[in-house]
Amino acid sequence: MSLIKSHPDITFKPDFENGYVCPLCFDPFFENDLNLTSKNPLTLEDVPPKSLGGNPKILTCKDCNSKSGHILDNHLLQSLKELDAKEFLPNSEYKTTFSRNGNQANGTVKIDKDGKIVFDIQPQRSNPKSTNSFMKDVFPPITFYNPLFHPEKQFEQYKTNEFSIKFPNNSNERRSEVALLRIGYLLAYSIFGSGFLINGALFKVREQILNPDKDILPKVFWIKYEFPENMLGMNIIKSPKELMCFVAIFKLKTKSKERQFAIALPGPSSPGIEIYENIEKLLCTGDGFRHIEIEHIPDIDFVKNLDNAWGSHLFWQKLTAQDEKNKKTSN
Repeated sequence: MSLIKSHPDITFKPDFENGYVCPLCFDPFFENDLNLTSKNPLTLEDVPPKSLGGNPKILTCKDCNSKSGHILDNHLLQSLKELDAKEFLPNSEYKTTFSRNGNQANGTVKIDKDGKIVFDIQPQRSNPKSTNSFMKDVFPPITFYNPLFHPEKQFEQYKTNEFSIKFPNNSNERRSEVALLRIGYLLAYSIFGSGFLINGALFKVREQILNPDKDILPKVFWIKYEFPENMLGMNIIKSPKELMCFVAIFKLKTKSKERQFAIALPGPSSPGIEIYENIEKLLCTGDGFRHIEIEHIPDIDFVKNLDNAWGSHLFWQKLTAQDEKNKKTSN
């Protein structure tokens, strides 16, 4: 941070020495704020959330960790669990309502590790009258015959009547989307360090993260494409110019499935914050994904090696300038 502050074009108001800036609220913090008894202490942040396979990577203040972190992360976790359930993936489980002919019973649907589906009807959570009617309708009475006198009926199959189940839909879609943006942003910061924050286009990103229920940015923050494993981490889209941006690629893991996400983050120059509108126009219509030229940023030490403090900007200038150079040459 001291090196970033020493840049002649960088000014902090109010200025401070030997401090740390929370990457979300941009408030300064100091060594005594590491004490958990302080008013708003610095806390370790898991990126991605621990519940989705992440590890502690950075410090954020307690207010930001609680207000935007826990609220958003819970909806994202719930959203992915609901997706697991709808796909009937092993190790998934959800509460539901069973119904037939207007009669209902509450319970759970469990899919074990081998993919076996178990319907657990729970009368204690249901209306007794409705549950009894449901059970009689779904499981009609059956007559069991003595196999000694009716051997031909020994292997008759007992079939229940059809019934419906309600899939869970309790998560907030918008908060889940903003949670993904938050993970991508904090992952980029954990890799690049404070130099990454000196980017005016990120102001709106932080504002959206801290106000998840407001429509500050367009809905789409991600590139819907399964990238190769070796591109996990930070990347830059070099072309087309309308889609030039940083791309944070990471995986989220539930008990049932591991999924990859690629979150777009604006660069310090054009198209900047317009990247989200461009993604919506170019990647969310017609055939969807189109050819893009993307380059992975090497896994070097941006934080502890002071020579790399402005690494995110240097890589951006190098890769996007090269794109412009090639276009001038072709012209």
